[in-house]
Order: sequence, then structure tokens, then C-alpha cells
Amino acid sequence: MKGKIETINYEWLTKPTGDPFADTGGYVIQYLWEHRYPDKDIDWLIEYVTKIYVNKWEGKLHTFFLNSKITQPAFKGDKKISETVKYFKELILEKDYVEDGCCRISGQKAKLFSGGRDNSIMSGSGTFINFHHGFDTGILLSKEILIRLHFVPLGSMLLSGKVALLKSNNEEISRFYVEENIKYNLKNIATGIKEGVGKSEFKNPANTIFDFVRKVIEQKKYIDKNASLTLYHFTNFGASPEIELYKLPATVFGFYSFCHKINYKADWQNFTYSHYYNSKNKGAIYNPASNNFEIEKKGKKENVEFETYKIWSNTIYNKLLFGKSIVPQFLKWYKNGKKLNFDIIRIYQQNIRNMKKQTIDKILELADFLVNDRSDDEIKKIITKLNKSSKAHELRRFLVKLTAENYNKGNENPLITVKDYTDYLFSDVANAGEITDVLLIAIYQKMHKLNKKIELELEDENINEQN
Repeated sequence: MKGKIETINYEWLTKPTGDPFADTGGYVIQYLWEHRYPDKDIDWLIEYVTKIYVNKWEGKLHTFFLNSKITQPAFKGDKKISETVKYFKELILEKDYVEDGCCRISGQKAKLFSGGRDNSIMSGSGTFINFHHGFDTGILLSKEILIRLHFVPLGSMLLSGKVALLKSNNEEISRFYVEENIKYNLKNIATGIKEGVGKSEFKNPANTIFDFVRKVIEQKKYIDKNASLTLYHFTNFGASPEIELYKLPATVFGFYSFCHKINYKADWQNFTYSHYYNSKNKGAIYNPASNNFEIEKKGKKENVEFETYKIWSNTIYNKLLFGKSIVPQFLKWYKNGKKLNFDIIRIYQQNIRNMKKQTIDKILELADFLVNDRSDDEIKKIITKLNKSSKAHELRRFLVKLTAENYNKGNENPLITVKDYTDYLFSDVANAGEITDVLLIAIYQKMHKLNKKIELELEDENINEQN
């Protein structure tokens, strides 16, 4: 039945545009045609979702549209439906268009209509007309784009009271996110839930994004080493519309995928799960054997299972999302005698922290020199000295002494060459503090392989703190 309305360009009802809102609406329309109502035309689908918004969600679209036919208080009940259907019928018939031109989102040549806060998302209108070229009354859009925007709520979810849309440079991943939301929203409708757009079980963007990435990884056909994600967290409500963007670059997406390979997943899970924290449960300690947190209350231990603590904040996810180093957490993990495959640190340093491969290779070589054929007491003194070498000149002095020691032992090959020193250890982009931390990690890794048990001053066992 699709294609019978002559004024509609059906290609532009679903074709990707790069706009997160228009594409979300397009994915919803495509899903409904492919999986629900293949014989229904777009006018029927418009009425279908309108009835959901009014009858099932009681018109709760205020975070999307301001004073639309559905959200304005002047219309009640069925009037909201009839006025909305009337508006779109007139739109399809191309009544009251502003001008002929190119749509600001699709670029198609068409009759253009005004898109304001009542029928589009995060656009200017009324007192916000300065958002648009020539102080137009709204962004000039084709009817196909305005129709798509009407479907956005069904493909969305709410995160802490605001709408959360996710867009990827990989179209399959973007579509997967929207389809998951459609299924969730339709399931809620089928069970009689009338609170509007489905709410995320999480409370913050980091957990939301990384839980979605986990689902993408499980759907192996979607894995893309170059995939990046942007979470649009917004509200178009009342006099204070606002939007925040959270970007997960391809480097982090690829690293997270790497950590979920079979050889690394158990180590990575123990590491990340230990870094959940909750202000109401500051004494909680992760038990990798049970995959639970243990809290002591009134002399008794209580277990907190994953389904409960997964909504707590997570230090590692937060740092990965906001571009902060997790090397201090790696080091603290090793200091506490925990296991973590060094390949994880290597890939993290190379792909995210931009550390050269040769730098890491040299660090591992130095770790061998510092641990092999040394007494436990000597290794302990070396670790103590490195812990105090937080500044570049202190690390330089330490390494120069190592070079002299290597020479005095009569070794033919220098421990550190001029090229090592200038290009890999103390280049313009090198971070002396991070090199020190990775060297300490490599030393702990080497000790673990040699099964060396040295009495060291350990960090607190509870490491699931925020910083």
C-alpha cells in the first residue's frame, strides 16, 4: 500500500540524513512498515502513533514538543488526536507552505514548511527565531522530515527525566538502538503502562552508553572497529530547552570491544565491576567469586547483586566517556595483587592514550631488568623509589642510574639508547607520570609471572571510589 499518496516522497520518509532526530523518526517508520504494518500507508501510521501518544501515554510528550496539538492544554482527549491528524493531512496536501526551496535537513527540493518547537525538536521559534537564517519563523523543512519527527518519541527513552537519543556513524548501530526502544515502548503499552516514553533503568549517561555498547558487542554483526557514538540528552520542555552531548569515540568503542574478547573478558569484568560505587553504600566491597558486592550492616554481611549495583556510578565508565586516564586505577589494581592481562593496558595505552608501541616495549624491557635476578628487598626498594618519582626530572635521574648500572654489569647492549630516551621515553608527547605508572604496572606484572610474593604497602582493599 505504500506509495499511493502522490505528494509524498516515500524515499525521504526513511532515508538516513545524519540528523539524529529525523533519523530516529525514520527508523521508527521503517520498523513499523517492516515488522508491524507493511500494508498501511503513512497517513495511517501517523494516526496510529498519535493514538498511542494520546490514549496510551496521556499526551506526555512535553520533553519533545512545546504546545503541539498533543501537548497544548487547549485540546482534550480525542480533540488532540483529531487536530493532530488534521494538521498532518493538510501538511501532506501541501497547504500553507512557506516557500519552495531546499529542506534544511534532507537537502531535497520541495515545498517547505515552518518547523518550530511545536512540531520539531530543539529548533527555535517564537522568542527563539534568531536561531534561523533571516529570522524565519522556524527552520524550513519538507513535509517528509516533519512527519518523521512526529515518530521520534516511539523510538526514544527517558534518562533521568530527559530524552536520550543515540546516534552512531554506523547506521546499523543507530537503527539497533531505536528498534530496541520501540520494542521496549510497545511492550510497556501492551502491559498497560501509561507513564509515557519508557524510562531507562540507569541514572547516568556513562552506564547507559556502555550498557548499549555491551548489547552491540553481543550482536556480533554490528561490531565495527571505527564505530563512534553520540548520546543526545535533551528536553524541549517549557521555557528552558537544553541539550547535552556525550561522545564515545571509535578508539574507546574499539578498546571496550577488545576487552570483551574471550581471553580478556573475565579480567576486564572483575576490574570494571569493582569500580561501581554508591554514596549510600561506601563500605561495599566487590567479591569476584560471587559477582556481588558485600556490605556489612549491623555486624552482618549483605549481598548486592549485579542487577542492583549496575545502576550505581562506575569510575571506569565515567573516565572512559569523559576522556580521563584510567592508568591510576590500573596501577592500584596491580598494587592490590589483582590479576589483569597486560594486553588490556597495552591496547589502552596505544589506542586511547597514544603511547607509542616502542615506548611500551621499552617499559617492559626495563621491568625485566628491574625484577630479574634481584632479591625481594631490592625489588621493594625499586618500587618505593619509583612511587616517589612522580616528576619528570626524578624519573630521568632514576633511569640514568639504571643505564649506569647496566654498564657496570658489563652488559654489551645499552639499556637505554639516545633514541629510546628522546623518542620514546621523554619525547614532546610523552607523559613522565604515566610512564612511571605503566612501568610500575609492568613490574607488578613481572612479579606475578615469577610468583614473587613481596610484602608491600598496599592500597585499601575497597577500590570502588569515585576518583
